[in-house]
Amino acid sequence: MDQDEAVPGSAPATTVTAVPDARNDRKLRISRRIIIVSMSLLPLVMVFWPLQELVLVADHDGFSAWRSAVAVAVAVPLAGLLFQLIRNRIGLDGGTLEGPPWMYWASLALVLLCAVLLQNPFSMMLTLGTWWCVGVFIGSRRRAWLVTVGLLVMPWLLSPFIPDVDYVLYALVWAGSSLWSVSLAGGFLASIWLWDLTMDAVLGQRARAQLAVSEERLRFARDMHDLLGHSLSALAVKSELAGRLVERAPDRAIAEMAEVQDLARQALQQVRSAVSGYREVDLAAEVRSVREVLRANGTEVIVTGLEGLEVPADKAGLAAWVVREGGTNVLRHSDATECAIGFSVTKDVALGSETLVVEVFNDRIRHPGKADGLASGNGLSGLSERVAMGGGALSAARTGDNGFLLRAIIPLGRPGPVAADDRARRKGPAADD
Repeated sequence: MDQDEAVPGSAPATTVTAVPDARNDRKLRISRRIIIVSMSLLPLVMVFWPLQELVLVADHDGFSAWRSAVAVAVAVPLAGLLFQLIRNRIGLDGGTLEGPPWMYWASLALVLLCAVLLQNPFSMMLTLGTWWCVGVFIGSRRRAWLVTVGLLVMPWLLSPFIPDVDYVLYALVWAGSSLWSVSLAGGFLASIWLWDLTMDAVLGQRARAQLAVSEERLRFARDMHDLLGHSLSALAVKSELAGRLVERAPDRAIAEMAEVQDLARQALQQVRSAVSGYREVDLAAEVRSVREVLRANGTEVIVTGLEGLEVPADKAGLAAWVVREGGTNVLRHSDATECAIGFSVTKDVALGSETLVVEVFNDRIRHPGKADGLASGNGLSGLSERVAMGGGALSAARTGDNGFLLRAIIPLGRPGPVAADDRARRKGPAADD
């Protein structure tokens, strides 16, 4: 992996969601399919009610078979429209409350036609209730209320056309169908509500990440302008003046060009200092950032040895790079449920000085058969070079339990406690002399 794709810290903010976004999108797509499949039972039920009447029409002398058959034919495209309305409502972009208006009104017209064709009050009311379970979630609340009232009144408008109707039994069927529809809609409402909350959180996170990128770019642009604006303006003035003095005052032109060179060196040094400061990372902040990103990805993070750790700033920055690349490695190349980040200060017996050991371990690599060690990615190779420039060493290897361990040994350049005592003892007699 490349260093530019590292886990977010105080380096370029474009990495905030670059790595986990793909995995989160995959989880969202799976969740969306599950909700759509569960709600797709409604279109199937929509076809079931007229089909049931068509099968049982032989047992009822007063029922017309052709009306039931036409009702089934109407229910099939109606089910297709319902399914499409559900897909539009459960969208990866947050969904849409309205959708194509023609689709909504076409489905409403078809369900009303189907209700008119059905001859069994029970099938007719349940058909209207089944459509309502979807239609109530599409569009504005005002329209939903109006359509709800219309569907509740519809069975009573059709009751005069039903022969030998028992209005007491009819009212009981109407009430039971309404309760059944409300209970069924409540379950789907919970799923849609949770989906909307999830999408709001995801879209809000992406908006914050984009805002952080924009703010970081603006900050860096301001820094570059403040640093180079004056220097480049002075370079332009000095070089223009030197050009005019070449023939009239060569000595002064040479002096001006010398100043131009000095200004150019100063500007270059300012840019280097700015970029160096821009790329510096804070160890504690980097650990917090990696922990948040990994936990958002479903990986529990355990950090040990960080509290009370006191190391030079440059060594802490190098350790932060190790944590960053280790976190990126966990995100991109593992399905880890747990990641352990450890810091410990040990004494190098050979050198008599202290070293900082940084370890990043994850418990489940994604492709056990792939290349192992530092040769498995450009990111680890680049990190190894960075650690080597600081006088340390980096190792990366699979563990026996299908895990992966990244370890960096960073010399602190300060004497260990034993070496300090030895030096004090050697220094003591000399002071007495």
